[in-house]
Amino acid sequence: MPSSKRDAAMAELIELSAAMAGEGRTLIERVLPTPPDTYTQWTHYPKGDAIDPGSKARWFYHAHPPEQRGPKEHGHFHMFLPLSAFDGVEPRFTPEKAKAAKVVHVAALCFDTDGLPTHWIATNQWVTDEWLYDAENVIERLNGMDMREAGVSKDIPHVGRWLTLALDLAREDIGKLLRERDRVLAHTDPRDKQAEILASAPFAL
Repeated sequence: MPSSKRDAAMAELIELSAAMAGEGRTLIERVLPTPPDTYTQWTHYPKGDAIDPGSKARWFYHAHPPEQRGPKEHGHFHMFLPLSAFDGVEPRFTPEKAKAAKVVHVAALCFDTDGLPTHWIATNQWVTDEWLYDAENVIERLNGMDMREAGVSKDIPHVGRWLTLALDLAREDIGKLLRERDRVLAHTDPRDKQAEILASAPFAL
């Protein structure tokens, strides 16, 4: 990404983060149900995922049980491109479920219990049961990763825009993350339940 575009993404992301902080609600507080005690582990928030009406890119947030989280980890946003963006390209692995969502996982962004982003992760294929494509195929399509309107129709403003800006800002790191995932997949079974997170990269504002 050109430095000018990266600087613009950084400025917009900081401005948006400051505005949300001024409203007294963190990113994950905008996604989770109220009151907080109605929140359940593994459930996708929002229901049916948040899908951008134009790009069809999507996100959802969820959390694992405490024993499956890192120190101070709360949960993570999974982000996907639509399968239609890869027409004509052969996937590396396909879903096991007959009615799996037609999505390609890009990355997940983890958040701590203070509501702050900590790091990106790339997961094994079985985790989201995705159509998994080679890293270079995904990287070539990151310009189409626009989720600015994803969630707006579900009365969750700002979140899709924030995640889109975060992806823009971390474009180089996402590329490295996906390439490292592919290096690990070269000697890892995509269905190996003991191999969940294949690569990670730090992220901080």
